[in-house]
Amino acid sequence: MPSLQQSTDVSHASDTVLPEAELVARAGALVSLLRTNAERTERDRRVAPENLEGLRGAGLLRLTTPSAYGGVGASIRTQVEVGLALGRGCPSTAWVAGIFNGVRPMTLMLSDAAREEFYQEGPDSAACSVASVHGEAVRTEGGLRLSGTWAAASGCEDAHWALLGVPLPGIAGAPPSGATVLVPLQDLEVKDTWHVAGMRGTGSQSLVADAVLIPDHRVIGAAVAPSSGSGAGFPAALKIGAALNLLAPVVGAALGGLDIAREVLDSGKGIIASVYQDTKASPSAQMWLGEADHLTSRAARLIASVADAADASLVGGPMSLRERSALRMDMVASIEYARAAMSRLLDLTGSSAFSDAHPLQRYWRDMETGARHVQFNPFITREDYGRAAVGIGSPASLLV
Repeated sequence: MPSLQQSTDVSHASDTVLPEAELVARAGALVSLLRTNAERTERDRRVAPENLEGLRGAGLLRLTTPSAYGGVGASIRTQVEVGLALGRGCPSTAWVAGIFNGVRPMTLMLSDAAREEFYQEGPDSAACSVASVHGEAVRTEGGLRLSGTWAAASGCEDAHWALLGVPLPGIAGAPPSGATVLVPLQDLEVKDTWHVAGMRGTGSQSLVADAVLIPDHRVIGAAVAPSSGSGAGFPAALKIGAALNLLAPVVGAALGGLDIAREVLDSGKGIIASVYQDTKASPSAQMWLGEADHLTSRAARLIASVADAADASLVGGPMSLRERSALRMDMVASIEYARAAMSRLLDLTGSSAFSDAHPLQRYWRDMETGARHVQFNPFITREDYGRAAVGIGSPASLLV
């Protein structure tokens, strides 16, 4: 399988490679723009065009594009740092960027012909993804005929392609097996179904296929399957990288919430029904803000350490089941720290933070919604860790 860092003499190859610290700095520079457009992004239930233009201009939609196709080939740690910064401005925008960057490594499993098709639009070519198996695929000469509906395809209205989980028909009476297919968005119908409490701006609509022809060269093995210890198939570290690209916006929401709470406290607002005319003068409020700051920083440090472990695995070899399970536990723990921090921030700002006009409640809703993604199932993650701890070699989750 080609590497994200591969460099060959092809027409898309980039002349310059930006330092990864510069990419993180560029993400930070976009926070103000994303925050300004956050309300509109939520109202339109789709990332504001100016946000996408800013991401493209900063090179942040090509973090995982191989250098051979003009991409950055950024480390997983850099992907996380970028996601945290973007989430600070708008978690929905950061989520869509995370989808585009996180699922793109799956294209490394495509045939050369399909990969060339994918990058025909350039290094920012993006795919949305619904990995769970749906629909019906019928074998036909040279490929499959695909029909069905796939829900919650984040960013689908701004993607060029979709990676969809499908039941691959068995041969000679064998039962079907899960597979992933690459489909041009122009061959699919986008159905308006995304009406939710949080992450509204991700545009996670449903995709509908009606007898769409999928040529054989765009069919790959299912990426959602337990990772073997031998490292065969899609590397577990890249699965973790994909999950981290979604986790960073969730933790980034806590960073954004912390910014908002500080602004409220800096405004000189007092504590109702208390002697404090300025909340910042209260030692207990100082402690509460300090707790929120510490918990948020702890969450960010924890996912950074998971990213470092995944990067090390890509160089040093596959991780054991116990190691993979431990990293999943750390990801769940980071969410729990971030949610605890957000709770304290809401305490500090009071009931006014739940006004539709107050940005803190949007960060809170986005966090609570994003945190419930299947990648971060807290009880199955703990079950897997317990099974590994007692030596059971088969996880309950297909994501480990």
